[in-house]
Amino acid sequence: MNSIALNIAPVQEVEAGHALFPATACQVRYWHEQKASPKASALNIAFRLQLSGPLTAAGIEQVLGELVARHEILRTGFLMTGAGLRQQVWSRVPFRLDVVDLGGLDEQAALSEAQRVGQEQARTPFELSCASFFRAVWLPRSSTQGELQLTFHSLVMDGWSFAILVRELVEGLAALHAGHDPDYPDVDLHHGDYALWKGEFLASAAIDRARVHWREELKGFSRFDVAGDRPRPQQRRFQGVIRSILLPDALSERLIAAAKAQGVTLFSVAAAALAMSLQKATGQSKVAMGTQMSVRDQQELEGVIGPLINTVILRLDVTQGSTLADVTAQCGAKLSDAIEHLHLPFEEMMEIAGEVSGMHRPPLCSVNFALQQSFVGMGDEVRRQEFAATTSPSFNAGALYDLNFFMVRRPEGWRISCEGDTDLYDIETIDRHLAQWREVLETAEVVPQRALTPAAGKDTAATEQVAGGVGVSGFLSRAELEAKAHNVVHFNEEGSQTPIIVLNNIAVLYELARQVGDERPIVDVPMVPNTPQPNFPLRAFEDLAADAVRLIRLIQPRGPYILMGYCVLGAMALEAAHQLRREGETVELVVLTDSWCPGYRETMPWYDRLLRKFQVRMDDIPRDYRLAKRGEMSMIAFLQQFRTVRWLRLTQLAVKFGILKNDGANNMIDDNLWYGRNIGYLRDQQVRYRPKPYDGDVQIFRSGQVLKGRLFAHDMGWGEVVSGKLVVTEVPGMHNQMFRAAGAAVMGKQLLERFAETAHDEQETADEGP
Repeated sequence: MNSIALNIAPVQEVEAGHALFPATACQVRYWHEQKASPKASALNIAFRLQLSGPLTAAGIEQVLGELVARHEILRTGFLMTGAGLRQQVWSRVPFRLDVVDLGGLDEQAALSEAQRVGQEQARTPFELSCASFFRAVWLPRSSTQGELQLTFHSLVMDGWSFAILVRELVEGLAALHAGHDPDYPDVDLHHGDYALWKGEFLASAAIDRARVHWREELKGFSRFDVAGDRPRPQQRRFQGVIRSILLPDALSERLIAAAKAQGVTLFSVAAAALAMSLQKATGQSKVAMGTQMSVRDQQELEGVIGPLINTVILRLDVTQGSTLADVTAQCGAKLSDAIEHLHLPFEEMMEIAGEVSGMHRPPLCSVNFALQQSFVGMGDEVRRQEFAATTSPSFNAGALYDLNFFMVRRPEGWRISCEGDTDLYDIETIDRHLAQWREVLETAEVVPQRALTPAAGKDTAATEQVAGGVGVSGFLSRAELEAKAHNVVHFNEEGSQTPIIVLNNIAVLYELARQVGDERPIVDVPMVPNTPQPNFPLRAFEDLAADAVRLIRLIQPRGPYILMGYCVLGAMALEAAHQLRREGETVELVVLTDSWCPGYRETMPWYDRLLRKFQVRMDDIPRDYRLAKRGEMSMIAFLQQFRTVRWLRLTQLAVKFGILKNDGANNMIDDNLWYGRNIGYLRDQQVRYRPKPYDGDVQIFRSGQVLKGRLFAHDMGWGEVVSGKLVVTEVPGMHNQMFRAAGAAVMGKQLLERFAETAHDEQETADEGP
């Protein structure tokens, strides 16, 4: 039996080359907490994997070494500089696997030795001068079975990241055994990249709404503490013990059914039951607990290894006579709000709450709750060919909270646990809190969710669909052009002024026509291809615009022209203006409505592109979530935006088990897919298009939804293209609400001013004579 020599590479053995990245807010907090208590191990994260297959220590060490080379965070140290804490990513860190052979021991002795080693690993702190915050021990029982113990510091790891590593470990072992390269996904982003973008994101206005929410939520905050058996010591020692109860299958099924009936997750039921049990124990009606949430709500972040989590506060009112269903409903609403405003760092919440930092108690939250479906993300086992990995309960690394409650699904069923600080609580007290939690869970009833009433005064105009399209060929025949020309919608048809010809996708133009007056015709030309299964040829954007010009000329054979384009069709309107002018026609004005200049985003540096997309998604997700909660968008359609949801087919499972109701959602999804595919076709062609310089007059209408900041130019990128008179006007409302009454009033007033200027300029030119 080999002894353990901890495999932390000394700094002098590390290759000198390194890169520096900023540390995230949570990493800064963890670093300071570790520095204040260097002998504490509570920030360690210890995992246990049961491996099976044709296993060798050399093979495991090789694959783990490849993963260290593959993921920067596993070869990252930390350096305090004058500018603050920095992540120091080394170009190479030697990795060594420690081995403790259990092969010669009987079963009981092997279990005891594995437990001894695991406890030692979990309780051994990392030094802040380490070049890497990851170590591993392999405990083989035979040539095909063994336990792999992996220990990380919270500075570099979270549960989602561990699930990625387990999948890649098994994939690497199978590939090594088969003699080919592992089929790993590309690593597009590392944690250092995320830290850079996170800093810019937090400095932008995108987080302002979250700050407003948490200031209101934490108003009048006071700590929620559960009295201990002993006074709190002046210095925390992080001594803890974990106690657990396995729930019977019947109770687990009833809890799941109760959650389904109320339209919430199991988390809400379990957290509500915990709040009720703590209220009984303390007599306090305002119960506060922390919980950890992943911030990986961007597709690009799903493969990043590192701590991408945030702690949020749930404050629940547990009043006299409250039932579990009542508190569950409240918890579901609080959880929804927390998800919507997830990205404000916990460290800033501490400032908002007026928390004075101190090392004698946990920051802000004395009680924590977490629910974990599976530690490896895709069920309890990961398997590739002959190799498989399953998780086992971890060893206690130390108590971060006074009381840390968690609920984990294991192969044998749902297990509720409590890790208590033994400097404060006796084991009997921890057991009593756990038993009281279970007692409240036992009261769960299947209470149907209350029916939701439709939002009063809901405006359905924005959901109207326009007819038409440009045909499946893309090259319109004369007959197709004439057919499409008959399908356009005319407003103010008897007006005598130059018409506004709008290349449209889904906007409703009635209000705008009313605002510009009866003398100004508006012609609504639907341009989105209308076919359920588009199979369009790849065409240059200029060719698509040429078809639009042919259609425009059928509607209005001669100029002058006023062209308007909505969304992706704004660029098509400008290209149509180019083509009409080359044919000798006059274009008085081009109106671009919430239309970004092609090339503006595409020519950004890749890191700016991703940061920009990240910020847009941070704004879109809460908005879409609110629409789904109000019933203006299918919850299924909202969830289908996330790749992980689609990949795991979670919405289909939710419908099957009754967690979500279909209620025609498939039709909504089909409609969204039709629209998305067809507008996506036009967008895909536009990506390759670069508009030529334009010296005519241009009006931009920019929705209030558009974000502001360095990556969101006020002129939407058109300033580099347009040398004529360019005016940008902000319109109230979101993108799909711009043509409603409030937005149409702003657009109509601005257009009337532009038309008056044009008429004045023409009059001056006529007065000057030849």
